[in-house]
Amino acid sequence: MPKCKKSKVWSHMRQLPDGKAMCHHCNNIIVVSGGTTNLARHLRRNHNIETQPHPAGKVMQKLFMGLSAAPAQSPTAVCETVSSTTTTSTSVSSDNNLPLPPLPSLATVASSSSASASPVTPVRVTPFTLARQARMPEYKKSMITAKVCHYIVKSLRPYHTVEDPYFRAMVHEMNPAYQLPTRHDVSERLVPAMYDAALEALKKDLSAVDYVALTGDGWTSRVADHYMTITVHYLKDWELQCKVLQTIKGEVQQTGNNITAEIDECLENFELAGRVRVMTTDNARAMLYATNKAGVTTSLGCFAHTLNLTAQKMLNVKGLQSLLGTIRPVITYFRKSYIAKLVLKEKQQALQVPCNSLVLDCKTRWNSTFFMIQRFMEQYAAIIAATLDTRIKQKPEFRKVQQLETTTVGKLDAYLKVAGLLQKMTQVMSSEKKATAGMVLPMLQMLTEHFKPGSSSKEREEEGDDDKSKEVEAFTERLKAAALEDLNKRYKDEEELDFLQEATAMDPRFKGTVKEESVWARLCEKVTVQSASIKREQEPEQESDVQRVKDEMKPIKPLKVEVKEEPKAPKTLLEEIFNDDIEITSVQPPTPVAVRAHQELGKYRQMPNLPKAGDPCQFWKGKMEELPLLAKFARQYLIAQATSVASERVFSTAGDVVSAERACLDPENVNILIFLEKKTHK
Repeated sequence: MPKCKKSKVWSHMRQLPDGKAMCHHCNNIIVVSGGTTNLARHLRRNHNIETQPHPAGKVMQKLFMGLSAAPAQSPTAVCETVSSTTTTSTSVSSDNNLPLPPLPSLATVASSSSASASPVTPVRVTPFTLARQARMPEYKKSMITAKVCHYIVKSLRPYHTVEDPYFRAMVHEMNPAYQLPTRHDVSERLVPAMYDAALEALKKDLSAVDYVALTGDGWTSRVADHYMTITVHYLKDWELQCKVLQTIKGEVQQTGNNITAEIDECLENFELAGRVRVMTTDNARAMLYATNKAGVTTSLGCFAHTLNLTAQKMLNVKGLQSLLGTIRPVITYFRKSYIAKLVLKEKQQALQVPCNSLVLDCKTRWNSTFFMIQRFMEQYAAIIAATLDTRIKQKPEFRKVQQLETTTVGKLDAYLKVAGLLQKMTQVMSSEKKATAGMVLPMLQMLTEHFKPGSSSKEREEEGDDDKSKEVEAFTERLKAAALEDLNKRYKDEEELDFLQEATAMDPRFKGTVKEESVWARLCEKVTVQSASIKREQEPEQESDVQRVKDEMKPIKPLKVEVKEEPKAPKTLLEEIFNDDIEITSVQPPTPVAVRAHQELGKYRQMPNLPKAGDPCQFWKGKMEELPLLAKFARQYLIAQATSVASERVFSTAGDVVSAERACLDPENVNILIFLEKKTHK
């Protein structure tokens, strides 16, 4: 137990016998082992009370927030110059190994002092003046500390990097006057200071938007801890933003009710309740149930998951699995054998085939199987030539590949043609910086036409009407039938379908595909009600939204304006000459909101479709003055994500954060590091 209580922690603690202390805030007993470190850590973690602030903490927050935190003096002025007066002898540090900056010459000092009225005093160099010259300004120390922490966060390095002897030697060689912070300072003070600044900036951005969309998905760490990551999507200056909100560790079984509690906690922390228009998750029932119960207006299933399920049905078609079983062992051998790789590369160069490595698929990713077959077909001639080379040990699997018939190879090619559209759509829909919700229904319609039975008969007529072509055609039809059967089961929920129809209508690239007048009528009603609701917030004493809409739909009657006569000032001579008095006979009332919404929708429908490569956000940005009601209304559809890829992309980062050497990382630190890695600028 410390004898003198100079630390600030004792204003929050009461000393107890036997080397313990009691917290005034929670009455917990904390062990004191020689100092106040445990007490300060308890106050920081449990009560958010900082009694041992790091000197670089505030500077790091300013740097991270992008504020100007320039020092009062220039860097050259901060470094103290050689004293012009005689200094007294004092005790200085005996560390003379640090390289010092060069001293100014006597001639320079004399020339700089010649302009002054006071006489020039000779400069006396002492160990004290040399030590003062070697000091580094506090602002510069904080800048370097901030960059070190930024490196740890963005490069996903462990906290103990600052204690690595080689890293410390490198930093010391670059600047011997700088002293690295300890691991404790980095993990307990500096990185949390960065997180607080980033969190404050994100909350400030979210407070200024009316609508947000969420995506959520779960992942499991290498030590079987379950986490759920939630991302937020919103418009800032008509640019689509994607940010990580929170990574929550699941301490209980992930049922629908428990997931609902986790989502509610996240919405409460960021004050988003009532502003979440849509949340996109995978097709798991627990996730869909949780989003609906958490107060989210609309719940969307991930379109990429839907495409994955459809592709998996195609992979289960009879005949395709046997083909995969034939080519997979050969690909595995060429990927593991050093000699086989050299022989394959030699054959690729001889046959003038691209020198690409073979791809092996993963069972949980259907597109990896697509890429495996695609690369096999590209390298088919080189693979056959390599398997016949005597330098490679002949295996039974090679004979099966060498004896593949033309029909069998044609089946693989047919699969690539059928599944190629799915792969392209998966890649397009995985974007998180563009509006994607409006593309779901047009893509579903295109897939339905692509998988339509009999669509491959024309190709068979061009290729020939032999038995081999018929067999390939029958195989193609089985693939399409399996995919179409699975697609027909999707998007049957009326609420989800209505939202996707409205999102397609508000997407200027695909609005021409919406032919149902009921969709446009529904949009007109929603725009009217929303605009009336905004007016009501601005004028709280007015009538309800429904009554306002009904009144506005009534025939418009001219208004009678009574002008009270007021005593007029005598006219000037110029007024008498021109006599430009204006008599007000009637005033045209403002156009009702319902009429304006109907007019804007009509004008919008007559506009030409935006090119498919265009950006819907920029389109509506340019129409803010021409279509103000629709531009404001379209925001809630532009931010909606058709896939949960944004949250799934966090999984790779999370795997690097919770690595093998940091498998037991605290969940709070996992959340902080993932948040900062996705938030901070590079």
